[in-house]
Amino acid sequence: MVTDCPHCEYHKKRAQLWREEAYKQAGHPLPERGWVGLSQENFLEACQIAERGNYLVAFQRIQQLLKEKNT
Repeated sequence: MVTDCPHCEYHKKRAQLWREEAYKQAGHPLPERGWVGLSQENFLEACQIAERGNYLVAFQRIQQLLKEKNT
């Protein structure tokens, strides 16, 4: 299981906020980003977790993966 580095996540979020602010100040609309879903590998990983009866852990893993891909 991948663990998130709190420092990396902090800086990634800061960079995103700076980019949004720069677009606003320049008068440009914020660029729309497309939704990124789970890869088949990620989906199968979550299914394997669920098969062991750990449904909550499987759903948390899905949520974590989607956050990583879409933020």
